[in-house]
Amino acid sequence: MYRQLVFESAEQLFARKGFDDTTMQEIAAEAGMSLKTLYATVPGKRELHEEVLEVRGRQFMEATAQGIEEGDSALQALNHGVRAYVHFLVENEEYLRIHLREARAWSLPQPGAGELDREQGEALFTSVIKAGIEQGAFYEGDAHTMALTGMAVMQAHLERVAEGIHDVATEALADEVLISLRRLLCRPEAQTAR
Repeated sequence: MYRQLVFESAEQLFARKGFDDTTMQEIAAEAGMSLKTLYATVPGKRELHEEVLEVRGRQFMEATAQGIEEGDSALQALNHGVRAYVHFLVENEEYLRIHLREARAWSLPQPGAGELDREQGEALFTSVIKAGIEQGAFYEGDAHTMALTGMAVMQAHLERVAEGIHDVATEALADEVLISLRRLLCRPEAQTAR
């Protein structure tokens, strides 16, 4: 019970203040416990930060992968995967804010916690793009570079949410992301296909 409370309190503070500006005393206060109890629950701030990134990153990857698996074609996989991606990040805005606050570009390597999740996400998106190229729905090109570019496009849309600029329904946001990705990836005749 303490562990979940500490996890949620730390995640909120890391999202609001960033890793460097968050103290263990603040995490203890946010969780409503003593500093002694906090240290009995977790070894330190870095380990707690890594746990937040690892747990949420795994959940994020699972949700996105499940969405992609629902598609019978590359276009459907893109559609379902992006919708799962957007829904997860909107519903877990603290996780999104942590990444944006720490300037974690999902398309670039990051040292430490979350690196495996980034690599898995990159490989997953690259596989969708390779399938789209093979199916003739996506432009020819280097699938890996196209995936990195697409990941940057998705991050740009979600950054607007975290900044409070974007105030639309989750489905409308997913539609906007998909429009941008289709412009980037899809041959003109495939852009309107579902």
